[in-house]
Amino acid sequence: MARGRKSNSSRSTPQKAKPVVEEEDIEEVDLDDEPQKNGKNGFTTVDEVGEVEMEDMEEIELSSDEEDEDEDVCLLVMKRPPVTTKSVDILELGDDEDDAPMIEGGEKAAVNIKEREGSVKEYIETEGLGVLFSSEYGLVLFHLDNVWIDGKQLPPGRTREKLEVGGDVKFYDQSFEGEEYKELSHDAVIHQAVAVWVGDRPDHLLKKVSEADYKSKLEEHRKSFMLYLRGEVFLRAALVRVKGEISGYLNDKIGICEYEDEDGKKNKVFFHTEDVKLFKKDMAEYKKAAKQLLPVGVQCSIDARRVHISGVKEIEYQAVNLIVGPWPSSPHPTLLPGGQKSVAPSYKDSMPTDGPYTFYYLELALEAKLQRKVNQLKEVMGKSKGVVKYDWKDTATVSDKRDQSEWREQFTGKRKFNGQRPTGDGAHQKEIFHSFRAAQEEGLEEEELKSEVKREGKHKVTKKQVEERTWYSQEAWEHGGLRIKDEVKDEEAGGPKKRVKKE
Repeated sequence: MARGRKSNSSRSTPQKAKPVVEEEDIEEVDLDDEPQKNGKNGFTTVDEVGEVEMEDMEEIELSSDEEDEDEDVCLLVMKRPPVTTKSVDILELGDDEDDAPMIEGGEKAAVNIKEREGSVKEYIETEGLGVLFSSEYGLVLFHLDNVWIDGKQLPPGRTREKLEVGGDVKFYDQSFEGEEYKELSHDAVIHQAVAVWVGDRPDHLLKKVSEADYKSKLEEHRKSFMLYLRGEVFLRAALVRVKGEISGYLNDKIGICEYEDEDGKKNKVFFHTEDVKLFKKDMAEYKKAAKQLLPVGVQCSIDARRVHISGVKEIEYQAVNLIVGPWPSSPHPTLLPGGQKSVAPSYKDSMPTDGPYTFYYLELALEAKLQRKVNQLKEVMGKSKGVVKYDWKDTATVSDKRDQSEWREQFTGKRKFNGQRPTGDGAHQKEIFHSFRAAQEEGLEEEELKSEVKREGKHKVTKKQVEERTWYSQEAWEHGGLRIKDEVKDEEAGGPKKRVKKE
């Protein structure tokens, strides 16, 4: 290692004379050690140090030294790709809508101004938060404050009356992604509706959602929902869409169905007729006695919570919803990470595998409603000292497939079936849609954008010339530009477009 020398006087070499320079004593500096900090830049500086003795260095062989010297080497000219221009459509807001609608928050995307369609899945609060369901998009948080009915905003109570569970809506949404949403979804994402409407889209909607007060309330709604989630106030569904069979009735309103678990044990689940969906309708809509509408022996699907009822024997579950016939999009529990897990045979192939997951009903008032029905059961069972005794008066039954078919035809008409019915577990395997999940990336198509602009009225689309540099252009080929392979072109034609990195 080269070291500085102590010197009190000038020196000269035989080759060349140097001017005489008086120097102060300079301590020997070891460059291997950390420099002593002193001065403007934090390191010791010396105007001039005496000559440095250089050690002979060993010759280093490079890997290229062994290559054939006669081999031709060609260096292609490398240049920056030339600047090209293209015309793009720019969405401009009118004078009364100066800023594009953005919502405050962490990791977020701009408001999606593509109209989405969905339905009201469930209300969390009586006159506040709720969840929308979209088959292509998953679940979306919304609030009654952000709903328009036929172009008007009504008080939350009136809006709730007009917008029932299962009602169709249109909405604009925004997505948020971050670690704070990891306890909400596998993708650590939440979708929030910034505006929901029924009928024609309200005028000046983009202006409304751009207001600071409006954006602030949206953030409050999102935080309130996360507080509910962390407070573990939602109702766990221990059984989700398990297959059961109607066993009998205790009275005109309360019945029993049985579910057989994987171990072959038959479990009794009690249900109330208010919680039955019969071919996607409430039983009350049929104007007929429950014992005749839903005979003993009919197959059903059950969502249930576990209950421990003092003085009642054999019954371990209460049906939150009992579904007969095709499944409606609502009611249906929501899948969330963590918890005590749910028994859901129909979803076992599509369950996430990164930890336990549990289905929940989100309505805060649901537990109190179910408890009232538990009290009714206790009253009925008290007469039989906690033992299940069925009331067979005016109760219809089905005993074979022919009876089942004839009973079903009163709701569906005669059906023709060609082919073989699926059997086994695979016959009922379903994909999980009732969860918060990342949406597929998609851009707003030009025609869709122009349609939105035309309807908004105050916006306009202008053409703008944008400069760019990219190796993936014909103009860059002469400078070493890149060409997309044919197989990549074929792939893009049938799938999502790949993003080309631009300078």
